[in-house]
Amino acid sequence: MAESRNWILLRGLARGVGHWGSFADKIQEHFPSDRFEFIDLPGNGTRHREKSPTRIADYVKDLRAQSQFVQKGEPFQILSVSLGAMVTVEWMHEYPHEVQKAYLVCTSSSGVSPFYHRFQLTNYLRAVTLYKAQKNETLWEQTVLEMVANSHERREAEKPALISFTKEYPVSAENVLRQMLAASKYKFPQQPPGEIHLLGSYGDRLVSPQCTLKLAEKWGLKPTMHPWAGHDIPIDDPHWLLEHLL
Repeated sequence: MAESRNWILLRGLARGVGHWGSFADKIQEHFPSDRFEFIDLPGNGTRHREKSPTRIADYVKDLRAQSQFVQKGEPFQILSVSLGAMVTVEWMHEYPHEVQKAYLVCTSSSGVSPFYHRFQLTNYLRAVTLYKAQKNETLWEQTVLEMVANSHERREAEKPALISFTKEYPVSAENVLRQMLAASKYKFPQQPPGEIHLLGSYGDRLVSPQCTLKLAEKWGLKPTMHPWAGHDIPIDDPHWLLEHLL
């Protein structure tokens, strides 16, 4: 029997643990012997009333205090998306003995990719829609899903549960801006701070796939690229992602 592993799963900008959708159950079914911690970044999901830090290092400090694996001195792997992946990189950089391996999904770095690749220009109009939809959680979630998921079928399947989670734990405009500020300032280290697998998608319409490709080039890694999924690969194609969690 394979040795049991510990996993921490981190979402990205303005997304909470409930926004993993059915992937949360699927990964636990796929690795039944493993243990999982789904942790919200401060300001997101179940922690939406907290103020989001504006420094990536402060997210690391916060999340280490939340993790039972850290408290027990047990090593773990991290699966993280976008902003969560930036936090993961800093975590590995500061505490290399804690993180055994990391899977970074659709992330980007200041100094590696220009701002118009890190948030593609076609999304700015939709960002205005999001700002106006702050008090309409259904419209907010529908707009976000249209930005991050390419499969209409998968969006429709996940939408009811995601809308319900967003209604219960709405993120504030202030926290979104604070998270964006933290992301915009963060530069990845010159070398990968540990064992890292980069996963991206050629169909990502939120963050250019060039961000993953350029980061892979900088670090001398071979990225794994999905052929069509959007920014939220766990929603668009959960089975593909599970197959690449080696």
